[in-house]
Amino acid sequence: MSNNLIPTKADTEIKECIDENRSFSVISGAGSGKTQSLLTALSYIRDSKAGELRKKDQKIICITYTNRAVGVISSRLNFDEIFYVSTLHSFLWTVINRFSTDIRKTLIDHHIPAQIAKKQEDDNGGSSKVAVSAREKIASLQEDIKSLREVSDFSYSDNSTFSNYSEGQLSHDDIIAIAGHLITNNTILQKIMAQKYPYVFVDEAQDTFTEIVMALNTLCSGTGLPIVGYFGDPVQQIYDKRAGDFSGPEGFKLIKKEENFRCSKAVVNLLNAFRTDIQQVSAGEASKLEGSVEIRLVAAELPEGPRKRYTDEQIERVSAKFNDILKIWDLHENEETKYLFLVRQMIAKRLGFERLQKLFTGLYASTHAQEDYEHGDHFLLKPFIKVISPLMIAHRTNNQKEALDILRNSSPAFNPKGKNANKSLRKMRDLAKSLIEELSEKWASHTLREILLFCQKNEIIEVSERLSRHLERSPRNEEYNKDINEIDKEDWLVDEFFKMRTDEIEPYADFINEHTPYSTQHGVKGEEYKNVVVVYDDIEAAWNLYSFTKMLVPEIAGSPTEGQLDRSIRLAYVSFSRAVENLRIILFTADPEGTKNILIEKSLFREDQVIIN
Repeated sequence: MSNNLIPTKADTEIKECIDENRSFSVISGAGSGKTQSLLTALSYIRDSKAGELRKKDQKIICITYTNRAVGVISSRLNFDEIFYVSTLHSFLWTVINRFSTDIRKTLIDHHIPAQIAKKQEDDNGGSSKVAVSAREKIASLQEDIKSLREVSDFSYSDNSTFSNYSEGQLSHDDIIAIAGHLITNNTILQKIMAQKYPYVFVDEAQDTFTEIVMALNTLCSGTGLPIVGYFGDPVQQIYDKRAGDFSGPEGFKLIKKEENFRCSKAVVNLLNAFRTDIQQVSAGEASKLEGSVEIRLVAAELPEGPRKRYTDEQIERVSAKFNDILKIWDLHENEETKYLFLVRQMIAKRLGFERLQKLFTGLYASTHAQEDYEHGDHFLLKPFIKVISPLMIAHRTNNQKEALDILRNSSPAFNPKGKNANKSLRKMRDLAKSLIEELSEKWASHTLREILLFCQKNEIIEVSERLSRHLERSPRNEEYNKDINEIDKEDWLVDEFFKMRTDEIEPYADFINEHTPYSTQHGVKGEEYKNVVVVYDDIEAAWNLYSFTKMLVPEIAGSPTEGQLDRSIRLAYVSFSRAVENLRIILFTADPEGTKNILIEKSLFREDQVIIN
């Protein structure tokens, strides 16, 4: 995307709001240069107000969604200390962490009772697992209320996924609920924030939380400072329990950013068909790209597997059709192309790490284990991703320098300051060669446990205490019982992992390290690619929160629920808008001919853009 930095109409309106001390909300469609407008606004305040702000020890707040975005924005602002750039949770904790008494009161009077009320909805008085679990959780929360009266201080970190109220440990969800309540209702906190932060800007505002938008609007509800500026796109809100809408406080100005500096004309025309609040035009370098859009309709097979799913044989046929269409489009091995699927299981099947996917999303996987797996951070997988798999690739490509670099950077035995530091370079090279060759022999025939034990014994990898404990213990022989073994279920996950062979490790590592053209549709938000292929197959995806056939052709597939329709439109918009030049869509449908007619009648696609495969 190329934004030539010429101020847009929206940039001028933002500047006027800043001059008038007026809050505003910027709706910025895909590729609109939102970040540039945000940076321009931040820089304008610094250029015009810096002296006054520094004199009063005040800061300009910029709340953004990820740590990566914090780094990018801070860098673009030259790390000027007049700006406080932060993720939402970190900022909120900074604001409330000294209010221990108020935090405790909010937990006891509001937050925990709200959790109890929600659990009471699941308790019908019966003996079902849901009802019993709800009663147990209610009892636990009631005990938490009692224990909180003795807690004097509270803690929070970016890794705080779970609460431990008796120890004063707060989770991500707690921070949102507590901060939202306190900022909205505590006038002392409001005065402190207003004095310290006269300008509050929120990036990716659609992905913040409703209670935080309400709190900031309360903070900035008066005339004059502080003001809040929201930057985002409601249609690109694809995460659960987020605000989506981010209207400002009373008297705010709604600003629409209608340029698209990323997408070709053909792609922008399709994007405009999916929304009514703004209509974009290609701008900058993108305006020189005609681009192309094509949707291919494939007859979907009736599912023959359990629970109306495809059998393995059917999935093989579906995959073959996908590959055939890529060849027709000449996008089969194109480095400038991204293939987007709804769920990771569809990708795992095609790339060859299906057993890993099932293991880390199955019965033995906690929510935390699944999250670590999805990010490549699970303690079982990290040694393979960071060290062992790269070593094997370097060995197969005869890249001795790369292999030695990996060992020097990651292996205790080859640490320049470790126990072998006094050995000659030649001896270390010989040792590396010997170990890698032996590891290579084992790689083809041994289990993952045997590979890890070999690497541990020879200090090829740094073994965590957690991994070491599992390597030392015997396998669990008893059958897993969810009611009895829930706390220890990691043992069963580890045992199943240890029994696996190495064949799925490298495909998984390639995917995690983004060395493949495959991605989930959720995973590419904020990215862009010359060519994008979006695959819609509701049967294989088997995720009823979404239905793309019902979204596009309810006349054939049946009417979607309101939630299905809303989520599907948002995710489709995000997926389509990743394409810089050419967009290709594959839709599996029960009636390709009827689908074609409906898509054309609704003016979503032109006749020459719809092909029946």
